[in-house]
Amino acid sequence: MLLILATSFFKATEKEHFSVATFIKMKIKYSRKIDKEIFDEVNRMRKKLSPIFGFQFPKIQFDKRVILIAKAVVAVTGKFINENGMKTIMSKIYREKMPSITIYVNTTPFSTWNVKEKWISISFTRIGKKFYETACHETNHFMYDFVFKTKKYQDTEIKETLTVLNNVFGITDVGWSKFSKQRKKVLKFYNKTKDFKKTINYAQSLF
Repeated sequence: MLLILATSFFKATEKEHFSVATFIKMKIKYSRKIDKEIFDEVNRMRKKLSPIFGFQFPKIQFDKRVILIAKAVVAVTGKFINENGMKTIMSKIYREKMPSITIYVNTTPFSTWNVKEKWISISFTRIGKKFYETACHETNHFMYDFVFKTKKYQDTEIKETLTVLNNVFGITDVGWSKFSKQRKKVLKFYNKTKDFKKTINYAQSLF
């Protein structure tokens, strides 16, 4: 029943007005192993991350019943991914070619990334157009660590601020409210300079 409901819903999302490219190379998968690892990571890091984000991260529990919905997301979400667009955006912002990555759908409320294993993971709750927007958000984080050789929880405030640059390319990225002032400053700086390198340096100076 869950799979039927999910599939019906995703068919409806196809009616959204959203320009996409043909999904060819980028793999989208579900991995129970990675899913459970993300649950463990969120629960392990939630107390540390809560004050950084100004949000009380809840303790979350894995529920195997939701895997059916995650697999339904995997089955249809390629229609909403503009792989070439994503790679172009990231290469322009970070001035470095984006490596090939895999997208994993997870059953937590959160999305994340892993530079070493070259993947991003998107919450099963992000569907249709929002799936692609979230994928670009997480890939922006991925690229920051990839380019600057930073660790995942290093420069968190800067990473969350820099995703505002996705909006320059028509990708809606609202971000966390705690960083809204810095995001506005960074976007204003970019619109004035039209220089991504200088803008990244400016964002780094804000924290």
